[in-house]
Amino acid sequence: MSCTATEDNKLTAGEAAKRNDLAARKPYVAAKLARISAMEERGEISPIIRVEKSYLCNFQCTHCSAEYYMDRHFKKVFKISDERRKIDLDDIRTLSRQADELGLARFVITGGEPLVMKDFDAVVEAIDPDRHYVITDTNGWFLDPARARHLKSIGVEKVQLSLDSMIEADHDNFRNKKGSYRRVMRAIDASLEAGLNLILSTVLVKGRAASPEFREMCQFCADRGIGLYVSYAKPTGSCTEHPEFVITKEDADQVRELEKQFPVFTHMTPSYGSFKGCITVKGIITVTSTGEVTPCPYIDFSLGNVRETPLEEILARGMRNPWLGPHRPDCLIGEDPQFIRIHTEKTRGATHLPLRWGDGFSDHDTLTPA
Repeated sequence: MSCTATEDNKLTAGEAAKRNDLAARKPYVAAKLARISAMEERGEISPIIRVEKSYLCNFQCTHCSAEYYMDRHFKKVFKISDERRKIDLDDIRTLSRQADELGLARFVITGGEPLVMKDFDAVVEAIDPDRHYVITDTNGWFLDPARARHLKSIGVEKVQLSLDSMIEADHDNFRNKKGSYRRVMRAIDASLEAGLNLILSTVLVKGRAASPEFREMCQFCADRGIGLYVSYAKPTGSCTEHPEFVITKEDADQVRELEKQFPVFTHMTPSYGSFKGCITVKGIITVTSTGEVTPCPYIDFSLGNVRETPLEEILARGMRNPWLGPHRPDCLIGEDPQFIRIHTEKTRGATHLPLRWGDGFSDHDTLTPA
């Protein structure tokens, strides 16, 4: 749960009120969240688990990082019978149980666009919102007041809404969906009125951090009391066809300066005294629709499949990996030229991503370029 804190790392009044409310409604979940700092002090990890059960989406965004995970690419080459088997609700229940046994507390339902999923409510139930803090990503198209109240009623605690420009036409063009800006603005009001915790997420493309528009977005979030999560455009997914989007270190440094003035954060931002650096494995993992576990939404190498390998061992593999386990102050896939080059070369021409354990990452592979 990222949010703005005071300089001495104490909770803001608003965050303290949210946590007290959660403790009253869901004491088990609140207790697990409260133990995260102690786990990290002992050298243990507590990553957020992103579940990409479906890649169905009503948008086709220019920058989509999940484009090459979608079946339309896989089926061009392989027979339907060869398609990797999708995870089901039982797999999610097993994942939830294993995560709970490890003390992990946070799940994000993502995609694709989660709110087009017919079994969204069943996925929330399988995760078990009385044992885990449940978050959903959304582009906001379907998030009207009634849907926001429904999400809250089934146990979703937090919504992450995508907004990629304060200029309506620019957002709509970037998302390739006319009217999407107005839907996001409606969804912001609906989420707040329903009592959902809310953050906005935005994709930072090259040069945007220095623009008046981006500063306006930072100020908008400050005025509404909403956190702004900044996702760097990286050379993966659809952005492999748009190298002009990919950020530079200068862009990342400009965002770090804005963090000092606004409720802005990235995956690299310290939170309440905890600074993991690059959060691969340590702060986040992604479970794809076929059960593969990647150490970051933008790294297309699997650490193993949840059907074949226990979650505990998958996490241990990641922490043993010299690229992923050690602390590093930069973003591996966003700022490390050597890793970006290796990642690009290994994934070039792949028919379906992520590359399985042993083809990308392995305990014996130093990831020398192919």
